[in-house]
Amino acid sequence: MEREPIVRLAAKGDGVTQSGRHVAMAVTGDFVDAGGDIVPGPHHLKPVCKHFAKCGGCQLQHADETVLNEFVKDRVVNAARGQDVDIGELLEVHLSPARARRRAKMHGLRTKSAAIIGFKESGSHKIIDLSECHVVDERLFELISPLRKFVAKHGP
Repeated sequence: MEREPIVRLAAKGDGVTQSGRHVAMAVTGDFVDAGGDIVPGPHHLKPVCKHFAKCGGCQLQHADETVLNEFVKDRVVNAARGQDVDIGELLEVHLSPARARRRAKMHGLRTKSAAIIGFKESGSHKIIDLSECHVVDERLFELISPLRKFVAKHGP
């Protein structure tokens, strides 16, 4: 069975082959076979969060810093080219450290017995009830438990 290499990441984080095939959960350096199975390459990491792939809070926990740097640089360069902007010198990419996000749009829903708080599943209205998050600042994550109690008592 023929395997195609993933050569870049698309704007929303899917791996893309030279032929233009988009493959969810693949990163540059991976291979994909005709059946869609991914053969991880040297830049493919095991995501640290158990909610990854369901939760819509982050897209690229399975990519190492080399891939992330290239992804960020390509987004800036392609956006500038799309507007016919000459960017001149390109500065070094700065990646935010883990647990550094200070803003996040989470959702809450009261259930019969409690409440769920979290991000919406990608492409869905389903809320992923977070028990951990490696993206938001720990001080924000600590607010989830009291918010869950509040929503259980007063929420929609």
